Amino acid sequence: MTPTFGSEIRRSVPLLFCALFFLAVQSILAAEAVKSFDVPAGDAIATLKQAAQQGGVEIMFPADTVKDVKTAAVKGELTPRAALDKMLDGTGLVAVQDEKTGALAVKKGPLPNDPRVAQKASDRPTRTTQGADDVVKLETYKVEGQRAGQAKALNRQRDAGNLKNIVTSDTLGRFPDQNAAESLQRIPGVALERDQGEGRFITVRGLDPDLNNTQLNGISLPAAGGIEEGARKVNLDLIASELIESIEVTKAVTPDMDGDAIGGSVNLISQTAFSQEGRLLRVSAEGQYGELTGDWGRKFSASYADRFMDGKLGLLLSYSDAQRDFGSDNRELTDTAWAPKNGFLVPGSDVQYREYEIGRERRGASFSLDYRPTGDDEFFVRGMHNYFSDFENRYRTRFRGTPATTTPASDLVGTVANRPVEVNLKDRFDESYLWSLSAGGEHRRGANSFDYKVAHSYSETSTRNRSDSTFRSPNTSWTYDFADELRPVITGAALSLPASAFAFNNIIFDNNRNQDEESSAMANFRHEMDIAGQPGFVKFGAKYRTKEKNIDFNLATYANASGGAFTLANVVRTSARGVTPAFPSINPGAERAWFAANPGHFALNSATTTLNSTINDYISREEVLAAYGMASVTRGPLTAIGGIRMENTRFSTKGWEIQGANVATLARTSASNDYTEILPGLVLRYNLRPNLVARASWTSTMARPKFSDSNLSRVIDTDGNITQGNPALKPYRARNWDASIEFYPKAVGVFTVGVFRKEIDDFVFTQTLTGGAPNGLNDLSLPLNGESAVINGIEADWQYQLTGMPAPFDGFGFSANYTLTESKAQPGAARPGETVPFLGQSDRIYNVALTYERDGIFLRLAANYRSDYLLLLGGARASDIYVREHFQLDASASYTISERVTLFAEAQNLTDEPLYTSFDVSQRLRQAEFYSWSANVGVKLSF
Repeated sequence: MTPTFGSEIRRSVPLLFCALFFLAVQSILAAEAVKSFDVPAGDAIATLKQAAQQGGVEIMFPADTVKDVKTAAVKGELTPRAALDKMLDGTGLVAVQDEKTGALAVKKGPLPNDPRVAQKASDRPTRTTQGADDVVKLETYKVEGQRAGQAKALNRQRDAGNLKNIVTSDTLGRFPDQNAAESLQRIPGVALERDQGEGRFITVRGLDPDLNNTQLNGISLPAAGGIEEGARKVNLDLIASELIESIEVTKAVTPDMDGDAIGGSVNLISQTAFSQEGRLLRVSAEGQYGELTGDWGRKFSASYADRFMDGKLGLLLSYSDAQRDFGSDNRELTDTAWAPKNGFLVPGSDVQYREYEIGRERRGASFSLDYRPTGDDEFFVRGMHNYFSDFENRYRTRFRGTPATTTPASDLVGTVANRPVEVNLKDRFDESYLWSLSAGGEHRRGANSFDYKVAHSYSETSTRNRSDSTFRSPNTSWTYDFADELRPVITGAALSLPASAFAFNNIIFDNNRNQDEESSAMANFRHEMDIAGQPGFVKFGAKYRTKEKNIDFNLATYANASGGAFTLANVVRTSARGVTPAFPSINPGAERAWFAANPGHFALNSATTTLNSTINDYISREEVLAAYGMASVTRGPLTAIGGIRMENTRFSTKGWEIQGANVATLARTSASNDYTEILPGLVLRYNLRPNLVARASWTSTMARPKFSDSNLSRVIDTDGNITQGNPALKPYRARNWDASIEFYPKAVGVFTVGVFRKEIDDFVFTQTLTGGAPNGLNDLSLPLNGESAVINGIEADWQYQLTGMPAPFDGFGFSANYTLTESKAQPGAARPGETVPFLGQSDRIYNVALTYERDGIFLRLAANYRSDYLLLLGGARASDIYVREHFQLDASASYTISERVTLFAEAQNLTDEPLYTSFDVSQRLRQAEFYSWSANVGVKLSF
């Protein structure tokens, strides 16, 4: 493949890491140095900012606390802490310093007992109810820009009892990301699965998104479907990042968390009035541009928060509305692997050219109503509603070929003879809804606390009157040339065919619906106590949830009833972007108009319509009853959390069986399954030093099979071969080991290195068993449990703000994380003795971001990389499909004119990185899709 600008950058990343290391060391060495200060007396807000710049440190302060305060002058060679003490002398304010990070903050005196600046100076801290980690909610300080959000996130991450990564809304807003999925790709070990260039699903440590547990405020979200009906993975592109306060990715779950989290537990935390500084009105508006099509879109968001009843009642409302028009160009083969012929490799089937026109809309709204009548009682009602529409016109030209009709001239060039060409149009409009409503409370009485929550969530993806039409030519010939691996060229007689040579073949109208609904109720009790003379707690809880997946397909197939009277010439369209080779395509509006005006040209194929409208339909239900017990004890620097969780699953499904093309044999099928998983776990945390934390854990997790695998739909073809689902599937089971060490320097930053190992049994993939049908003669294709898989990995995360550098270099900062894994899986019955990579597992994932933030200016250049991974396991190695490595470069910039006004600009995919998939043995093209770059420009207002 010809070297690209992106590949050159990719090769430069090791040098970049070295440069970052040198800069970081210089900054760390300078962090404790005496600095030269010359700050005149004056208003505190202005003088504190001057002191922060001259001292190369972050100084956090509530704006209301320092308003109208006059500070004293300070001049000379001093440490930042000493300079701050001198400035505040006599003001009634004091400086406090975090003993772990060295961060400075200004508060009203006297000093609280706990010197940590993150500790809330109230009579008693408020504890979270998620997880086992006693996270103390942070008091909000006025800190400029992204560094404030990063500091809050690192404080929560450092204080957590188990291994997790956190990003906050301050940081989310600084990345050029379209949705919640893209905001998560910057976390160590997290990568994206994309649809049309946009992030849709996330993988944690390279594991399939179906192996994650995705939640909103601790409530499991249903899967809306769309690309893959029956999946469990949640379409995170439905959710606008503007509605999210923070995101937690937990990699070592504790027993009080749902056990279906082999990859990780992803918790989206929505905004509340109590997470804001006070009354808030924030508005953002932007335009979005796609270079490939030249189209402009728009995006708008607004948030309002306030507190009432003497601060006891909080209300927050948020809204987001975005519309984006863009496109992609695609070169693609079918799933049939390249085949050997005459000593060369030839395409196993079609060579396709595709052009996409895409329009997407997102609308989201959330609310939070919180009531805190006392310091010991809390009640809440929270909800979120998201709407996502996906309009798509796909113009496809299929050069039909087979190895038998192909004459190769080399491995790259060949001629196909006596095969037709098809021109196809898919004109579709999908709508997705995802909403969640929850209510609950927490009550504290002395050493006891009790919390509870009920919730209901619903998601739906519907396809309305989608049309998929095909026009076919007579047999012809053409020559392919793959000299440019990702952009093959077609020449020959086929390109000279007029539009009138393509006769109408068929059209299919789809009206489909994919529903996923879930209800849950949970309660937890916690008692603080001494265990063997050491402080700790015991905690118990239970959770019940029920889930229903309902898939309903309705496909009407019409064939040509008038011979050649209806051809492509009646509805022809020329490619809008000049896709090579230039070829006639179908005009969507003209085709629908022709269909409506000429019903006599079309004949409904009743048998095919009934078959296709029924065989994919099923209803599956799942009931889960879970209970757990756990305890935590702290002895000096060591904290241990251990316990056990039990989850019982009752599963039932109803589908259809169809034999051959004769729909008279249509019959109902049903089946059920019941299993119980026992999930013990132990999490250890050891404070080696105030700013050095070691962690180790052993946890047990599981993952239930996808509904598309576990439903009982069965097709018996005319040869007696059987394709079906498998409700008897076992859940995935995993044993997970993690160990890490985290260093928090005396500035905003962290350096973490960790290792992990996952041993996974009973993973699921589709296999074809030769002679596996009941008669022993025909083939049986169905999902089966594999034998075992092992994944070993190393993670490193490095974030640092170079505040110790002399001005103006103290504005620089960087973040870099790297995940290296090795996986081995044994497929089992269909491919005995083979070892393959685990599905979806990338060997290498990294993120690098350079930032500059000073005097209201913020700049960021961010790179994201994921190495290749196994997407689909075929019947033999030659037909395995891999997604090749992906490197993406994004940039963002903003300028804060005042506390109320910020201008910003963002750009994505600057290197025009394509989606590229290939077959394993040959490493020949399966698909290449190009999107070009896109950009946003806008303004944010705060009142």
